[in-house]
Amino acid sequence: MKVLITGASGLLGREVYSIFKSNSWDTIGLCFSRPVEGLVQLDITNQEAVEKFIKECKPNLVIHAAAQRFPDKMEENPEESWRLNVASTKHLSEVSNQVGARFIYISTDYVFDGNSSPYAADAPTNPTNKYGVSKLEGEKAVLEIAANIVLRIPVLYGNVTSLKESALTTLLDTVRNSGNKGKVSSYEIRCP
Repeated sequence: MKVLITGASGLLGREVYSIFKSNSWDTIGLCFSRPVEGLVQLDITNQEAVEKFIKECKPNLVIHAAAQRFPDKMEENPEESWRLNVASTKHLSEVSNQVGARFIYISTDYVFDGNSSPYAADAPTNPTNKYGVSKLEGEKAVLEIAANIVLRIPVLYGNVTSLKESALTTLLDTVRNSGNKGKVSSYEIRCP
């Protein structure tokens, strides 16, 4: 069985890639903005390149962990982020289906407004920012194909290469520099 993982140089993708590799699966990891030796660098917003790559490697399973996951960057570059979070997700899902691959889309609890957590899988969505809207639109595109799966991951944590990779370790950086003023949210409740 061949597994293709997008975002394999990111916090979640790295871990997913590592687990499949360490269990002797035929695993291909994609990266782009953070190239890593052993991974394939591919711009997943380039539809022609993605289609060619997937049709050549013919994976059985595609785990789509790549995304613009920083809400502030989503607000700063909405078109670019939308291409990554929605358009490329839809295209990856469709091409995966064409080669018979099962598709798993990594989404977020940002598709909810946070007023009624914890949420059931079928709870009404109500994103409050562009990031949440983009991930919800990605979900809708993915679920147009019945065999696809959406996983909503609320908080990422684990082995980081930089403290800015995880919401949790970002706090550590703020605390370490307690002599400096830092911004943290005072209203979020997360349910990992």
